[in-house]
Amino acid sequence: MNIERVETGALTATLNVKLSPSDYAPGVEKALKEQRKNAVLPGFRPGQVPMHLIKKRVGRAVLVNEVERLIDANLREYLQTNAIRVLGQPLPLVESASQNNWEEPGELTFAYELGLAPSIEFDLSEKLGVTYPVVEVNEELVEREVADMRRRFGTVEEVEVSAEKDMLLGDMIERNADGTIKEGGIMNRTSMSLEFIEDVASKDALTGKKVGDEVVLDPHKVSKDHDDLARMLGVDHERVHHLESDFLFRITRIKRMVPVELGQDLFDRVYGKDAVSDEEGFRNKVREGLEHMFRRDSDRIFKRLVMKKLVETTDFELPHTFLKRWIKETSKEPVTLEQIETNYTAYASGLKRQLLEERVIEKYGLEAKGEELDAFAKRYVSDQFAQYGMPAPEGDQLQQMAARLLGDREQIGRIRDTIVEQKLNTHFKALLSPKEEKVSFDTFVTLARTA
Repeated sequence: MNIERVETGALTATLNVKLSPSDYAPGVEKALKEQRKNAVLPGFRPGQVPMHLIKKRVGRAVLVNEVERLIDANLREYLQTNAIRVLGQPLPLVESASQNNWEEPGELTFAYELGLAPSIEFDLSEKLGVTYPVVEVNEELVEREVADMRRRFGTVEEVEVSAEKDMLLGDMIERNADGTIKEGGIMNRTSMSLEFIEDVASKDALTGKKVGDEVVLDPHKVSKDHDDLARMLGVDHERVHHLESDFLFRITRIKRMVPVELGQDLFDRVYGKDAVSDEEGFRNKVREGLEHMFRRDSDRIFKRLVMKKLVETTDFELPHTFLKRWIKETSKEPVTLEQIETNYTAYASGLKRQLLEERVIEKYGLEAKGEELDAFAKRYVSDQFAQYGMPAPEGDQLQQMAARLLGDREQIGRIRDTIVEQKLNTHFKALLSPKEEKVSFDTFVTLARTA
């Protein structure tokens, strides 16, 4: 097999592939013999069907499969041997393959278009001017967390009249357009928490009600989305698309979370017996916990801010025409050129960020190593046991459990990403020496959403 590379642009190339019969004939012959061995045709004993009949029935398919296998293997080897970094994958140029004679094959020729990854040079230094955001943990945040802890460790009580944070249990009953109960309609016992209902009118209608009261509701306004609504009504997702009338909600029970008193019992349950002895110490502990929690989020946001700034300050091109063709030909669902154009700017921006991050990882040697993956998996397994108050396995047992974890492709991908992100953060902090910037909680949330 002969592969020739022809440059067609700054970031595109064509690979011209030629196969001679000596390349594909041995594989085709072997495959045809296997087909003959297993072939069953009327008038012939198993394994005795004449070869010319086998070739007539499956010869072309066998040839195509063998040629595709050879090209795939050799293209991958060629790209790897020549250190050619491509975007997407090689795309066949149909016009080149159409010239081949599959009935009387001789020399076969193909051409593949390549989109090449750009060469990227960047400046990762203090000149980027990226600050490290830190949430200013004020009394409002501390009080909000204390209130949440009191509710978390509180008790649930039955009450007679509903208030704005209560949970209501009852029956959702489908109605006709005239307000009568729909015969054969939906009727399902469910629950809803008033605290999380966003529609003000619906929330008001359910507040101040007693057991046995009935309230007319638009089911779409008391659920988060169609999946949530389907669970509330006890039906499949498709059916909620066809609901046209209101529902009657008949209240059967009202439950209220009564917060635990702010005192020693709560202190002990949150931080352990006698770890905190007074309210001031408790609030200080809460503050420290929030600051620690926000620090982890600060690391993630800082890393994204650095990458965003790098993308803005690093100039490199992409093979746009190739990428649009690649998107069209590899999309799981059919897409039009208009759809690709509409979404392409966002796609190209995301790809630039990905390529730049990969270049940073490569330049500074920040990829996760085998021993790091193994150590992380062992810590993860041990932490899982500790979470349930169980002694962690040791020695061979721990190694075997870690190995099973690393045998899962999705798990090893998540572990790798976590390790690399930690390395990137450490490296960015060392090179950029960022100044801390105190920001409000709301500003921090906005940064987390937009960075």
